[in-house]
Amino acid sequence: MRTTSFASSLCLLLSLLTACVGSPQPQPLQLVQSRPQNVSPTHQALIDVANQYARDGLYREAIASFKKYLAEQPKDAAAHRTLGIIYVKSGAYKQAIVHLQEALPLYPDNFELNYYLAEAYRTQNRYADAIYHYKRALNTDPKNLPTLKALTWSYYSIRYYTEALKASKALRKMDPNDFQISIIQARIMNKIGMNDKALTVLNKAEALASPEEVPYLYSVKGDIYLELGEKDKAEQSFRRALQDQPLLPGALTGLAKKLLTDGKNTDQAIIYLERAIRIRPQHLEAYFHLGRAYEKLDPKKSEDFYKQFYKEAAFDPSFQQEVASLRIRFANEEKKSKSDTESVQSSRAEELEDQL
Repeated sequence: MRTTSFASSLCLLLSLLTACVGSPQPQPLQLVQSRPQNVSPTHQALIDVANQYARDGLYREAIASFKKYLAEQPKDAAAHRTLGIIYVKSGAYKQAIVHLQEALPLYPDNFELNYYLAEAYRTQNRYADAIYHYKRALNTDPKNLPTLKALTWSYYSIRYYTEALKASKALRKMDPNDFQISIIQARIMNKIGMNDKALTVLNKAEALASPEEVPYLYSVKGDIYLELGEKDKAEQSFRRALQDQPLLPGALTGLAKKLLTDGKNTDQAIIYLERAIRIRPQHLEAYFHLGRAYEKLDPKKSEDFYKQFYKEAAFDPSFQQEVASLRIRFANEEKKSKSDTESVQSSRAEELEDQL
């Protein structure tokens, strides 16, 4: 069983944990040796340098060297594989997909290739492709915990809750005391109406959790209580989370949602939401609720936040309901704008007729 814990697999739980929790540093990149035919000493020296940069974590230099090498040796699948993995680690997911797909025919069962290709697809909301490659990676290493977490959360993201729950039970067997697994299970149970069991899972996890982990559990509790309409318990949970972890975007957003639901303290809700996106600029949910918060205070600013949210979340299945509501809103606004324009044009035409 691989012991490698990939930082990116834990960061995928951002939408679940709302912050990377104790993400370990990734292990040095495991390289597949390039053995192109008829390679010149110059090209061999270049690939050796590129591989060394990759091992040392000098990704910018490695990318430049691999690109230069592949311009001369475009069929070297091992080089494409390594460059694709580096692109994933660097956040250049579209480029990663191109190179990893180039390497796939020669390394169809390579664990790292399938894992990182799945990660790249997930970031592009291509969940079917991501799930396929997570499963291929697990065929090679069935007990790789980060990969199974990633697969479970991918099922959750596309609302395949039955498969997500099944995978979460497999996770629980592999590591009964992992608090992230407790959060995954609680989120899934919340979506299928098993809220009592979800809260029980979180309470059991709290008894075993370290002080650094407890705030994340309370943040998820707050979300569940708020959805159940138990607003006081929700607020207590969010404030308990923020007491120990004041920079937790999910708890800040949850507390702001509670204040907006109350219809008061909108200014304070805005402070919490703006703090959340300063901490984590890609925290999309906060942009949606900032749109809500500014609707009466500053309609133009509200519109800007809604549009920013819509642009980023339009193809994310986890925000399906919010995106649908905004699509209707934008359509209605477009009709009103068109009607107003036609009214103004009609008035001007009447004024011209009167003048004539």
